[in-house]
Order: sequence, then structure tokens, then C-alpha cells
Amino acid sequence: MSDTTKGASSISAIINTVNTIIGSGILVLPYAFRTDSIFLGSLIIIFAGFANALGMILQGAASKFLPNGTATFFTVCRITYPNLSILFDFAIFLQCFGVNISYLVLTGDLMPLVYTFDGWDKYSMKLFYIACSTLLIIPLSLMKKIDSLKYASIVALSAIVYICILIYGYFFIALLTDYNNIPIDKIGKVSVFKPQGIKPVFKTLGVIVLAYTCPTQFSIISELNNPTMKNICNITYISMSITAFIFLSVAFSGYLTFGNKLTGNILLMYDNNLYIQTGRALLVLMVILSFPLMFHPARVSLSNIYHVIIEKLNNKSCIQFEINNSIENTPLLNTESNNLPEFAQHIVDLEHENEIPISNTRFYLLSLILLTCSYIGAIYLNSFELILAIVGSTGGVLISFVLPGFYGYKLIASDDESVIRKLYTFTPSEAENPIFKSKLLKKLSFFLIIWGFIVMIICLYATIFE
Repeated sequence: MSDTTKGASSISAIINTVNTIIGSGILVLPYAFRTDSIFLGSLIIIFAGFANALGMILQGAASKFLPNGTATFFTVCRITYPNLSILFDFAIFLQCFGVNISYLVLTGDLMPLVYTFDGWDKYSMKLFYIACSTLLIIPLSLMKKIDSLKYASIVALSAIVYICILIYGYFFIALLTDYNNIPIDKIGKVSVFKPQGIKPVFKTLGVIVLAYTCPTQFSIISELNNPTMKNICNITYISMSITAFIFLSVAFSGYLTFGNKLTGNILLMYDNNLYIQTGRALLVLMVILSFPLMFHPARVSLSNIYHVIIEKLNNKSCIQFEINNSIENTPLLNTESNNLPEFAQHIVDLEHENEIPISNTRFYLLSLILLTCSYIGAIYLNSFELILAIVGSTGGVLISFVLPGFYGYKLIASDDESVIRKLYTFTPSEAENPIFKSKLLKKLSFFLIIWGFIVMIICLYATIFE
């Protein structure tokens, strides 16, 4: 059985969750207010936060149908929709891998604005700074646990705080000086209620929704030292409340500073000075330190895909049939029991086989392949926004909405005895929790699936047919 006395604290989980969610996309949120208006933009930010929080809670609930510490998108798919597990893992890999490429592209684009070498052309400086990023990215990406990155996450969060203070500071100085600190050609009108149109709203809807994506939720849950549903829900509530407050305040302050003159990344709107240059440098530091938080689930998903392909090539039989038979032929466990009987321990052993551990050789080989491909992609791809938009509108939406919705609809308030027995077998202390019997949560899970597909279609339409 997993040792739950050691692991990540709730504070560590909150730090990693907030740092994973809040990335470079925060700088585009003021522009979303320009297209949506302050009122509609605020509603979308709040609603998107609620939808993502629901998805994270459903992931936490799904983890209780597996042995503690073994839940991943892959293993949950194996007990819900096993035939689609490789497809879902590919979506996760695509999202995380694509975001990492965009981080490297952003590094190559911003660092030449921070420090320029005389006689160097733009492309040479881009290559130089992307190469320099390896000094931090490679060691952090080779750490095997998300919790090992908590100190890097604290540094990244400090960078976020600085950038937010920079945006707040310029806004308040503008108010106090009657906007004398902002060039007249960068001050536009402000729209409180009237959006620019349906299509612009659709485009920024994707930006806002995807800004909340957290692909590391299962990893964070697996490493908790107290992974109860109450603790998971509290971590989600606190993390999403902090994130939503930051998103709303940055969007509000940034938009009211420049109004409808805003053009995308707000850091590019300010005149060059020491504070702005420092903010740009810290943004680069932030995305570099966020790289391993995306790299971790990408590596796990690629390993799962490799395992399934090899398994099929070798004509191995699926272990899930044996697990289900073992569970279906046993009575429900007493929820007061603290120890699993012998037959349940056997099921745990089988489920751990289904977990697909990564050997050291595979771990380092996959890391080498992913890092190499990420850097090659960053060198040859130039559009940060396009990469993030396309990858996020597919993999990001699947991770945040569609997959958690499917999990919740299959597992919550289920009439399937094999599903119920999994819960009583692996987490008997949580089996009577009202969450697992909630008809409302089951309906919300179905809503999350529909919402996810709608957002996916809207985001892809707005990106491809811009």
C-alpha cells in the first residue's frame, strides 16, 4: 500500500497548482477585456474558473477509484473508457509538448528585448538565448517528482507577483497623474458593456479558458500526504480563487491603463525602462521554470503511449479484464475497515501493474527525445500565439473539461456495481462521501463535456478562420 504519511503538503500543492495555471497567457487577458468589454470579460473569467475548478474536483474524485498515488489520465481512462486511453494520452502529450515549445519561442522572442548584443542579428540572439535556457530547463526536467519543483515554483510565482505589481503600479500612477505617464497615442476608450463583436469574443474566450489549464492535477494529487476529498477540494478552491483574483485584477488594471489601444501582450505596451526590462526578464524566467511542470505529464503520457503500442505489437492481453473479474466477484467492503483483505491487495497489485511505471532507462531516453524535439521545434517555429492557440484549443480543452467530464459521468452516482466496488476497495474511508452519490455532480459532468466540445469548436474556428 502507498505510504500517505510522507508527501507534498497542501501549501506545496497550492503553489504548484497556481504556478502551473498562471503562465504567459496572463499577459493577454487585458486584451480580452478590450474585445469582450469589462462586464462580459469578467463573467467569462469567473465562469471559466468555475468550469476548470469543477474539472479538477472530478479528477480528484476519479483518483479514489484507484489505489492511492496511481491515478493518471491513462489509468483512469483504463477503468472508464479503456479503448480511448491512448487517444486521451495523445491529447495530453500534445497540449504539454506544444506549450513547452511555445515557452521556448517566447524566451527567444523576449530576451533580445531585455539585452541586445552589438553586431548580432535577431535570429542569432534568439538561438543564443534558447540555448542558454538549457542551463535551467534540463536539470529541472530530469526531476522525477512534481513536488521537487516547489522551490522553482516559488521563484516563478515571485516573477508573476512582480509582473502583476508592475501592471497594477502603472494603472494607479496613471490614475493619480491623470494618465500623464502614458503616451497619448496609447490611450484608448474603455468599453464597460459593449463587446467588439461575436467573433472577437469567441477568439478571446479560448484565451481565457485555456489560461486556466492545469495538466498536472493527477500528479499533484498523487504526491499529497493527505489526499482526502476534503483536502483536494480545499486545494482546488484556494488555488482557483487565487488564480481568478489575479486574472481579474490584471485584466482590469491593464485594460483601464490603455483602453482599446491594447494590442496583445501588455508588456509590449510600456516604454522601455529598468522596471519593464526586469519584468520581461522575469517573464522569461517564469516560463522557463514552468517548462518542467508541463514536461512531467508530457513524458508520462508519451511513456503510456509507447507501452500500449508495444503491448499491442506483442499481442499481450489486457490486464483490465482480470481486475474487473476480481472486483465483480467480491462483496462490497465495509467502509469502516482500515485494512484491505487479501483479495483486495491482489487487486491493488494488478492495478499497480496497470500503472505502467517508467524505468530509469525509459525515463532518460524519453526525456532526451522530448527535450531535443522541443528545442528543434522552438528554432523552426516562430508564432508563439498560434502554437498556443491551436494546441490549447485541442489538448487543453480535453484536459480541462472533456476528460474530467467523462470521468465524472462514468464514476459519480453510478449504478454499475463494478464501479462502486472499486471505490469501496481502494478508498473505503471515502466511499460514503456525498460527492460520490451526487446526481447534481453527475449532471454537471455531462455539462462539462458539452461545454468542452463547444469551446473546442469555437477556439479552433476563431484561430483557423481569423
